[in-house]
Amino acid sequence: MRKKYTKTISCLLAALLLTGCQATPSSVKNKAKDYTNSKDVAVDKEEFVSVDHLLDNMDSLLKASYQNMILADTIRIEQPQSVSVLQLENPKNLATPENVKKLSKVVLGTNKYDHLIKNYKNEKWAVGDTYGFNYDSRTDSSGDIDNAGFYVMNTKLYLLGAYGIQNIYHPDWGIPLGDCTLNGKKCSLTKQYQYVENWAKKNGNVIEKMYDDFHVKTIYKCKSDGIEYLSFDVCKYYKGIPFDDIDFDTDDDKITQNGIDRFSIRNILELTTLGQNKIISLRNNNNSFVIRSEKDYSNKLIGLKQALRLVETEMSGVHKNQIVDIDIKYIIYCTSKNTDDSDTKGQIVESYEARPVWSFIMDNKEHQTKNVQWSRKFINVDMVTGDVEYHE
Repeated sequence: MRKKYTKTISCLLAALLLTGCQATPSSVKNKAKDYTNSKDVAVDKEEFVSVDHLLDNMDSLLKASYQNMILADTIRIEQPQSVSVLQLENPKNLATPENVKKLSKVVLGTNKYDHLIKNYKNEKWAVGDTYGFNYDSRTDSSGDIDNAGFYVMNTKLYLLGAYGIQNIYHPDWGIPLGDCTLNGKKCSLTKQYQYVENWAKKNGNVIEKMYDDFHVKTIYKCKSDGIEYLSFDVCKYYKGIPFDDIDFDTDDDKITQNGIDRFSIRNILELTTLGQNKIISLRNNNNSFVIRSEKDYSNKLIGLKQALRLVETEMSGVHKNQIVDIDIKYIIYCTSKNTDDSDTKGQIVESYEARPVWSFIMDNKEHQTKNVQWSRKFINVDMVTGDVEYHE
């Protein structure tokens, strides 16, 4: 898992100022003439719009020239139905034998393992009640669901998620997917994309009920234990907005505010195939969620025009940023703290908040390797507050 750091761009500018006493090479001086400093980019006061006007003048805005960023032709922005701030919690009673049976039926196409289901709660690795069968078996199909809502179901091939990545495809960019070769056989990526997309729309809510749509975001050609396969990142949608698909929830990403630690959490489905119309495995993120409360902000939001202004201002510097994608998405923040309650002193209390953001994404090629998922730098603009964060 790659490391990512969160910081405001002003910190970067401050670092540059600290080095100002050093002599600047003439080549750098000449190159810098082509760019502007943040103070040179004019930004109006916060302008808010309703959800129906988020994408006003989108075509002209995406084709316009900007001082310190270049917008790629791959950008496709989806219009949401509404935009809210969501308070989330882990669902109660998700880890049950009945839900394991449902997953087995839709993923493996059989219930022949139902008699093997048991509760692994006494195992050291278990998170509370954890129902499943053939845990971590490499000789037969296996699956389980734990108390926090993590679930997995896979065949005996044990091909889970994107590992040994050989190539990456972006169906959401509108670029033809074409074909690839898997285990010596030609495979139509377009047909596989359509199959997984339809499968997810039909079965994505088999045990999680809060999502209204599912779309394949990224496809990886992978190789593990000598087997080539495809891994699909499938985004979960709520009222037209996907949850974040980027994995950047390491300890290094901790943000501390008022003594409370905040972490961002990926929220997707991962499915794999062998290039045929059959699901080999299904895995979600480490948690499942239900909505505890929702506050609608659809009448007062940062629109695309203002988001572009904010990003251009914050990202001003000595190079242009290549923006390959702009997404409207929900970022889930997990907050944890020690409670002072005498009955639960020292216990970690967690809560989850999903905030809507404009996410400006850069293809981070200098950090891309075959052992990590699509490596991205990105700039997030909170659609409610206008706060800007840079993630690397």
